[in-house]
Amino acid sequence: MAYLLTEPEMLATAATDMESIGSALSTAATDVADATTGLAPAAEDEVSAAVARLFGAYAQEYQAVIAKAAAFHSEFAQALAAAGNAYAHAEADATSLLSNEPTSSSTSLKSVTALIMGGTNNPQPDSGYVTSVFNSYINPRFPKSTPQGLFTPEQFLPVTPQLGNLTFGQSVSQGVTLLNNALVGPTGILTQGKSALVFGYSQSATIATNELNALIAAGSPYQGQLSFMMIGDPNNPDGGILERLPGFYIPFLNVAFNGATPPNSPYPTTIYTAQYDAIADFPQYPLHVVSDLNAVLGYFYVHTAYPTFTATQVANAVALPTSPGYTGSTQYDMFLTQDLPLLDPIRQIPYLGNPIADLLQPDLRVIVDLGYPDYGPGLNYANISTPAGLLSVPDPFTIVHDLAVGAVQGSQAAMVDLGLLPQSALPSIYPYVPSIDPGLHFFLGQPSVTDLSVLSTDAGAFLDENF
Repeated sequence: MAYLLTEPEMLATAATDMESIGSALSTAATDVADATTGLAPAAEDEVSAAVARLFGAYAQEYQAVIAKAAAFHSEFAQALAAAGNAYAHAEADATSLLSNEPTSSSTSLKSVTALIMGGTNNPQPDSGYVTSVFNSYINPRFPKSTPQGLFTPEQFLPVTPQLGNLTFGQSVSQGVTLLNNALVGPTGILTQGKSALVFGYSQSATIATNELNALIAAGSPYQGQLSFMMIGDPNNPDGGILERLPGFYIPFLNVAFNGATPPNSPYPTTIYTAQYDAIADFPQYPLHVVSDLNAVLGYFYVHTAYPTFTATQVANAVALPTSPGYTGSTQYDMFLTQDLPLLDPIRQIPYLGNPIADLLQPDLRVIVDLGYPDYGPGLNYANISTPAGLLSVPDPFTIVHDLAVGAVQGSQAAMVDLGLLPQSALPSIYPYVPSIDPGLHFFLGQPSVTDLSVLSTDAGAFLDENF
């Protein structure tokens, strides 16, 4: 029998090296593009002109090939990183099964009570919400767990006057007290020596963050009994709206921007973020107004969708890179968003909505992504708290190039939507802008696809298709 020995850390390092090599190759190709494609004739005779045209044609073919190679290289690097993550999860699963201890990314043989809180305007999670969240997020990792809805006020005056008169700060404070009593009160789960998983969504993710901070301040008791899982986390270290302006306070709303969910918590934690969600993935550079508008619409079209995601979509979330040497127990996963929220209202227009949106989307995505950071070596990491900055200044030549590519992609996609071109004419990678987001923002499939599960690249399928 043959055995496969794999070291996840080596795969992660290899993926990082691959990304660096790809960046170097892309830079080198760009540097020589003008000199090779615009070769001047050595003289004014016809032979010199023909030779110059010949070399120019070869250079253009080279640029086309190198562009395809760069796209392939980026996909392969992502697949390699995903493979390392998959092997790491498999090792965690095996360790958990052997040691009977819970981990952040694996199942456990121990019985776990999953305390499931709702989001703003959902104080008492009903059975439908609890079942949906449990089946999609919790059961795949904790199959022996028991779901239990937990009441928390989830008020936000003046947004939720029908629930009461609590401000956001007051509601969160009361929620922390209720959660703490459920965990460590006289009849609390942890007090009785049992294990618990705390699940928080939106406002209740902030409740979970505050409880986590309180436990750490108390010396981190109950290690090995307690885990956390958060979706749409306002305190997400790189993107949470309450993390972007740490220390800021809005008096009339009683909203304190209290910073990031601690990345080095001793309690295993998983944070799921949907791309372009205004609450958990707010732009790093708010002066990019288009990015802000897209995020605001992302609150309505993206932030509210977390409880509806299927187990398959959750399993295919993209693991975000953490800083080199990170040994914390928090895992960061992102759901990639196929359609820009900014264009979702246009898509509601009968017949012409999708063609118009698909025509605009590739170029508009280039502009929207200017407000966001890139992930990867030397860039941003999911575990590093990243406050808002003033402005990013991209390379104008890169932007012009990406807009030109996007215009072609958008035109083709719109004509496919209208039936003027066959489905085979749709760009094979749409809408991919490698120079803007080489590490994260690539999307496979057709513009009409809405199933988020198709937007993650499975390493095995990728290798099977390409080798």
